[in-house]
Amino acid sequence: MLHKIAAALLCAAIAVPLAASADPVPDAAQKALTADYTLVCTASQDPTDANLAAAYALLAPGFVHISFKGEQMQRDAFIAQGKQQIKQLHITSCANTITSTTLSDPSTIVAVVAGKIAGQIQAPDGNHDIDVSESSSDTWKLVNGTWLQTQSKDVSALVKIDGKVVQDEGN
Repeated sequence: MLHKIAAALLCAAIAVPLAASADPVPDAAQKALTADYTLVCTASQDPTDANLAAAYALLAPGFVHISFKGEQMQRDAFIAQGKQQIKQLHITSCANTITSTTLSDPSTIVAVVAGKIAGQIQAPDGNHDIDVSESSSDTWKLVNGTWLQTQSKDVSALVKIDGKVVQDEGN
């Protein structure tokens, strides 16, 4: 469950490897993706309806999230799960760092992203500290001048609650 929280907050990416291109990612595209990941953190730390709507608007209509186990979740289910889980969280810090980008074609970018969130999670027995470090491979497509995330794939996740590791996958 906590992995899915992190995935919902960090918007993960790509199901199949795409052939790398020798062309560098244009600066404007790099800046746009950086701004998109910043928006995701803003929505995570201040989950107002407007912030969440803006963050979820980054997901293409055909968006698919792929878990470590290969399970696929379509956009609407991913958003519904994220909205439910964000109610249990109070995120105090969030950072997403793009560690690499590949231009697969002029309108497709694969970004590997390292995300980190910290805060508290509400549980039946009270609040607990949560610390999540996760990475994902995100596929973005340029659609009518806007970069939209089309697919996500979990790469790694390390989740700690009250300092104890409760999930460690892909590390």
